[in-house]
Amino acid sequence: MIRTLYIDINNELKICESPYEMTSEPRLLWVDMSEPTLHENLLLSQFFHFHPLSIEDAVSVRQRPKYKEYDDYLFYVFHAIDLNTMKPEEIDVFINDILVVTYHKEHSEEVDKVWNMMIHKKDNSKASTSEIMFLTLDAIVDNYFPFVYELEDKVFSFEDRHSVDISTEVLIEETFDLREDLLLIRRTVLPMRDLVYRLLEGRIMSLSKKQKIFLHHINDHLIKQVEMIESSREMTADIRDNYISLNSFKMNNIMKILTIYSVIFMPLTLLAGIYGMNFDVMPELHWKYGYLGVWIVMLVITFGMILYFRRKNWF
Repeated sequence: MIRTLYIDINNELKICESPYEMTSEPRLLWVDMSEPTLHENLLLSQFFHFHPLSIEDAVSVRQRPKYKEYDDYLFYVFHAIDLNTMKPEEIDVFINDILVVTYHKEHSEEVDKVWNMMIHKKDNSKASTSEIMFLTLDAIVDNYFPFVYELEDKVFSFEDRHSVDISTEVLIEETFDLREDLLLIRRTVLPMRDLVYRLLEGRIMSLSKKQKIFLHHINDHLIKQVEMIESSREMTADIRDNYISLNSFKMNNIMKILTIYSVIFMPLTLLAGIYGMNFDVMPELHWKYGYLGVWIVMLVITFGMILYFRRKNWF
């Protein structure tokens, strides 16, 4: 779907489906290409005459968040997050002083939000293409927060889950699933933070004082999100290590008990093996109290070893 919003030289806002349908010369032109078809993709080259490399970046394989500078426009790649799947969605922006084209293969709630803001804007004389881009970027970054907060809540809930009768295996499995989600959103937020930082510190586009303040606001949100993600990853690593250590501790205790039992029964097995041999001539073999004597020796050995192990605090 293609939708076009433009403001003419009289600051009147008009909306049409295609830029071919404009009835006056635009002072500002915004074309939003949402889930475009192959035929609609031709608009990028045949109407706007964008560079083939930027068209290839937008149309083909998903790119990392980045920017490229061309002769008469700038090309940006932003990553939003799908509200249902938590997967990154690419939003490409072609921009110069008069024109802004947003291109995305999936429906974007963030672009819809900015579109509605521009439609209901009271003073169109102050509208600019950079404002549209910054508002879109801000909406994308703000949409990270629900996912970051949700993952952080899951991390803090592990302390309560520990008191519930849940197996260690289940908790460790949930911890690894949570770390996978944190890694997924980290791969989206970190490149976006780097891109915004380069926008602030570089000389990509001339920024007014108001725009710099707005961009600093976006950068602060990204820094906070990255810190929350890194903190959650550290906590999940600690939780994972604690559960693994606890599991190892339990296993060591089990092995220690089994080892003690084995050590106790070793001399008893030796005695039983000796007197179980089929020889006719053996000391005490025909003794009247031989059976009782062997039992007494075995009991003395058993209780003696148990007392020794207890004194050593082995169990």
